[in-house]
Amino acid sequence: MEYEKQLRESGKHTEIEIQEKTMLMNCLKTKLIKHHELYRFPVKAELWEDIWDQCINPSGSNWVGGGHQSGADTLDETSKVSYQNKSGQIENGYVKITSHRTKKYPSLEEKLDFISQNHCDKYVLLSRDESEWKNGIKSYYLMIFDSSQLDFRSLDWSKHILKTGKKKGEHNGGYIGQGDPLKFSAKIDGPGSSNQLHISINIDYIGGYTKVIIP
Repeated sequence: MEYEKQLRESGKHTEIEIQEKTMLMNCLKTKLIKHHELYRFPVKAELWEDIWDQCINPSGSNWVGGGHQSGADTLDETSKVSYQNKSGQIENGYVKITSHRTKKYPSLEEKLDFISQNHCDKYVLLSRDESEWKNGIKSYYLMIFDSSQLDFRSLDWSKHILKTGKKKGEHNGGYIGQGDPLKFSAKIDGPGSSNQLHISINIDYIGGYTKVIIP
């Protein structure tokens, strides 16, 4: 009821949208509670994809889990909106997520070409604040936003130069993407980590979150 009240007070949604969003949130919370009746381990990865798919496609879907595809993880079979499902960690007003592995693309330009492609319509995050979990509070932060908000070419990219160790001053094969602190920034790991993309996003930039606490 609190979530429905927030939607109504925002004045941004039609009655039908409020009903749909409330039903979706109720489904999600119910399934998260059921998960924690059995397991102490948090919902993430394929479990998160599975639960989300069940909620957006109550009549069934063609979802197949267990892959590391670069495109969408789930698809709303009615609206045809595609999602990448991510977990993520909450830290000081930001949510940090991992994304594509870019090792097969040799140059920074090729990596940017790849990560800038339209892999999905929206991101849907079920993130956690580890400090809460360490204190016995099982909480999740749901965030949904358009993938177009992450314009990786808007960042100022530079080589990641090591500052310590035997290879101090050398390029480690990764890259740093500096951005507006009110929006997001990113980095690409070195080849030892498959040049994986990491993204740090200002939570306010993507519209905040809905918090779910498991009783």
